Amino acid sequence: MAGVAGTAKPLAILDSNVIVYSMIADYPNKAHHTRCLDLVERGLKGELDYILSLNPIVVVEAFSALARLLDLSQAEFRIGSLLRSKRIAFLSISREASQNSVRWAKEKAVPVNDAMIGANMVETAGLIYTIDEKHFKKLEEYGVKFANPIKS
Repeated sequence: MAGVAGTAKPLAILDSNVIVYSMIADYPNKAHHTRCLDLVERGLKGELDYILSLNPIVVVEAFSALARLLDLSQAEFRIGSLLRSKRIAFLSISREASQNSVRWAKEKAVPVNDAMIGANMVETAGLIYTIDEKHFKKLEEYGVKFANPIKS
């Protein structure tokens, strides 16, 4: 599995909801923020069993949510900080993962963006950190694995 230079840990994709919750102090509430921020901070320190990673779908979703909740400048700054981090891997999405995501979205009636994140995980990572269990649970039969930082 691809990763950050000099490491042998598997990757875990951060879903956009974890990113947004980690970046806004009381959104959607203090407990969610604290748990998501703790996950991100531990990942940045290398204290997790996984290397945190992003892909283009997650970046677009998180930026859009932050722009709505804050403003464009803050959204750009916060997402840019993650993208510049040497401790977070950036994943490309292959043609095969794209094709699978369209099929999975149709077969399981999930949003194509979540199917795309799931297909990217199956191909390149070991896990997705997400609050959105409902959509990813429908994709488990394809090999999608997830953990909810709010529950752990």
